[in-house]
Amino acid sequence: MGVPTRKKLIEYLGDSYKESDEELISLYLETHKFYRKLKKEINNQDLMYEYTNKAGATNLTKNPLVVELAKTVQTLNNLLKSMGLTPAQRKRMNGDGNDEEDDFERF
Repeated sequence: MGVPTRKKLIEYLGDSYKESDEELISLYLETHKFYRKLKKEINNQDLMYEYTNKAGATNLTKNPLVVELAKTVQTLNNLLKSMGLTPAQRKRMNGDGNDEEDDFERF
């Protein structure tokens, strides 16, 4: 998708777009901007850091930005779900011609 735009999200929503979606669209765009900034910052840093605790022991620990990136991805996914734009939701809406659910789909 590249960098999302308001126009593109409204296009994806199609006939299901409502004015009330504007807040979700704005949140998605702001969160995606934050995601891109975090990702760029992480690319310039190590994924693991050496950390020395109070007792003087040195251990490797995750870069805290990696944890924030994972949270941001989850937030983006939740916003897409709220707008009905996940692949699973689109598949159900489009009725891909296969009414039989397989074991994987039920899982």
